[in-house]
Amino acid sequence: MWILGLGLILRCAILVIFGGETLEIVDETHYNALAVELAQSGLYMTPGEGLVSIRPPLYPWVLSVIYKIFGLENYTAVRIFQIFISLLTTLVVYGLAREWDGFLTSRGALWTAALFCFYPSLVAENYLLLTETLFTFWLVLVLWTASRFLRTGSIYAAAFCGVFIAFGALTRSILWLSPIPLAVFFMIFAGWKFTSVTQETYGSRRIYDPRDTQDLHNTHFTWKQRVFGAFLLLIFAGVGMAPWIIRNTRLQETFTPIDCMSGRNLMMGNYEFTPFYRAWDAISAQPPYDWYTVLDKAVYEKDGLDLDPLTQGEKDRLASAYVKDFIKKNPGLTLKRDLMKALCFWQLERSTLAGVAQGFWGFDQIPTGTPRQVALVALAGTILLPYVSMFALATLGVCILRYRASFLPIVALMLAVILYFWLLHTLAFAHERYHLPLIPILILFAVYAVENFHGTRKYLSQNSFRLTIFSLILAIFGIFWICEIWWAMKSGGM
Repeated sequence: MWILGLGLILRCAILVIFGGETLEIVDETHYNALAVELAQSGLYMTPGEGLVSIRPPLYPWVLSVIYKIFGLENYTAVRIFQIFISLLTTLVVYGLAREWDGFLTSRGALWTAALFCFYPSLVAENYLLLTETLFTFWLVLVLWTASRFLRTGSIYAAAFCGVFIAFGALTRSILWLSPIPLAVFFMIFAGWKFTSVTQETYGSRRIYDPRDTQDLHNTHFTWKQRVFGAFLLLIFAGVGMAPWIIRNTRLQETFTPIDCMSGRNLMMGNYEFTPFYRAWDAISAQPPYDWYTVLDKAVYEKDGLDLDPLTQGEKDRLASAYVKDFIKKNPGLTLKRDLMKALCFWQLERSTLAGVAQGFWGFDQIPTGTPRQVALVALAGTILLPYVSMFALATLGVCILRYRASFLPIVALMLAVILYFWLLHTLAFAHERYHLPLIPILILFAVYAVENFHGTRKYLSQNSFRLTIFSLILAIFGIFWICEIWWAMKSGGM
């Protein structure tokens, strides 16, 4: 309650700053336009384009409901709603941490909730009309219910996991592919036959409670239970997404699951004029170097087709086909780009800083010169230091893991989710905003590292391979972050 109370006070104080602020980010204006049209006409469309499938529908629909109740474009009401969702997510993060009995202590679960509640970049997202706050809520619910099924075999947890996947996919389309691999994961890991082990120690500090193992030892599931849980997951996720998939496919005249962004995003990250650094910035390319002009020319030369009469879904499909052909012809270039995009996924969290440096969100009211520079440096420290510290501790936590059967399924799930997001965004284009929903998982591993910090040095010295991996990861990202700061300073921005 103290965590939630202080979190609410902090968010209300920041809300005063954002009270009269308008929208500054392009994506915000897109979501707002869709929401306004939904609130006024009940149709998912943008003026001048008719019905669209350009973005997942759930977030614009939530905005439209708020607009209907509190007035069109009432951004303060949206921000208050997102503050509530953020605090509710803090509770869910605490519940997820408590599922890690034998991995984190009850005190560790409280620290996990507190670190999430006050994580600067996530707090800042509460005031932007972007999907991060709502999507993080759905993702943490997916992780919590999946963990509950893996630990207890609850059929309700499996069913609700499917529901939350559907809500998450309708908020951000990256999750629509996840039900099948997660169902396979359920069948492999659910009801792992846990065995009793002796107490483990780092030095003199106990890190493992054999009573937790004994409880888990009695929860072995049959294959029927595993298959039934996986089936419920698939059914509820599929039913949740099916109406929108059918609507989009009929509208776009080609299979279009959630939105028409995947093909163009994939192309912007993998065509002739994709920037090597900050691949996502291909969206700002102007003709004849933009993805649409390049695709239009290629399709006309190959098949004699003109893109204009085609639906957005058909254009998206052609963009995906173009990328496959480009990758086949340029495997070396693609590999180099993917390595850079893999690093950029874990970029320093500079989006808020970049906006502030441009005078967004009331920052233009601070006098120029020394006062503004001091404020910017203070804000940079507030945002960047927690991220770097958390990333380093989370990496340490993964490297010192003792892979006991008691928490192997849940740890494997968390690592698999990180790799899932990392891989898909690396294949398209990566932006540091896209790793924000994974922060709760990183915090879990970071808290694990802190709770078991005693004796870690001795443990790593006895495991040279893990020490090498830990040192290599920190060195690679440390050098990348230093270069990133140098590039930002050289360009005169953040």
